[in-house]
Amino acid sequence: MAIKAIVAGAAGRMGRTIINLIFQNPQIDLVAAFEHPENPAVGKDVGEVVGLPKTGILVENSLEKVIEKGEVIIDFTFHKASLEHARINAKYGKAMVIGTTGFSKEELAEVHELAKKNFPLVQDYNMSMGVNLLVKLVELTAKVLSEGYDIEIIEAHHRMKRDAPSGTALKLANAIATVLGRSDKDFRFCREGIIGERKETEIGIQTIRGGDI
Repeated sequence: MAIKAIVAGAAGRMGRTIINLIFQNPQIDLVAAFEHPENPAVGKDVGEVVGLPKTGILVENSLEKVIEKGEVIIDFTFHKASLEHARINAKYGKAMVIGTTGFSKEELAEVHELAKKNFPLVQDYNMSMGVNLLVKLVELTAKVLSEGYDIEIIEAHHRMKRDAPSGTALKLANAIATVLGRSDKDFRFCREGIIGERKETEIGIQTIRGGDI
């Protein structure tokens, strides 16, 4: 029997991609999709929003209106929205897949605490096979090279991305920090002016935003 899925942020870049992938997968049924109330996609057929034939499923304006229809909520939206969705879902116990980036430490901790008590959760900043393989390679490299090398991460994303640095960059930085016994206090996000010599333990993370990367 196919899994009944609800997609948050149906009109967003990732939401549209996820919905298209769902319609290619016979093991998953899209039963509902929603957006924030001011989004112009609300009330439109999902197919019209994502470039598919009409589906008979309209984009709703809140999770509460559709949550009882599904078994899993797929959420690649905005950190504050994803946290609010997790709070709502705590009453219903639906499984959640959250790929949202931009969480503060406190927000992410709350999401995991809600899940621990109330619902199954898969949460990661990047779920692609390639990136997770890259994380393993970076961990191995850090173990082999250990100290004595300067670490700099330069990441680039499309101009519409709202958070910086990206979750993928942070995932790589955290993997390196764990191997080398460092922490996020060693992360350096920007440099300007006369800042002195680079600290040996620094993990530099720089950001590029432009075009449709």
